[in-house]
Amino acid sequence: MKKVALSILAAAALFACSEAKKEETASPIEHIYKPTYTDNFKIGDQKNVLLAEKFHQDLFAKDYKKAGEIIADTAEFHNEDGTLIKGKAAILDFMEKGFSQVKFKNYEIVAIIPTVGENGHQWVNVWDKADVETPDGKTQKLVWVDSFRFENGKVVRFDGFVKALKE
Repeated sequence: MKKVALSILAAAALFACSEAKKEETASPIEHIYKPTYTDNFKIGDQKNVLLAEKFHQDLFAKDYKKAGEIIADTAEFHNEDGTLIKGKAAILDFMEKGFSQVKFKNYEIVAIIPTVGENGHQWVNVWDKADVETPDGKTQKLVWVDSFRFENGKVVRFDGFVKALKE
């Protein structure tokens, strides 16, 4: 009798586990808003993460030539103010003019996530922050999000958003 009871319990446990698995693989969620770009991202290439980190390191060191080594000749930089900078030479000129007079201190990456979309585009999204010192000696705490799209080890598109924090 004990064997029958154990067999029934074992069968019930297996049935319960198989039912739980069915619930886990339920149909995909129907989202409220449908993305127009891509909607099936997976974790991307960690090599691109290193490139994004190196890009920041070179900018902070004011080594614009090295930073430019990972920018494609036809790259585009989409800035938060709506401006678009096209081409490696124009981007390097923009970076040198914009960053040569400031110092980045206490730089920190909050999160960095490489993704690849169903269209094959490789992105690295970086949430970071730093204290930025201007030539007059004033310091402002900034947070920003950088999105880099890579092709063949080069940045082909950059989207940037920055915000000053109130202290």
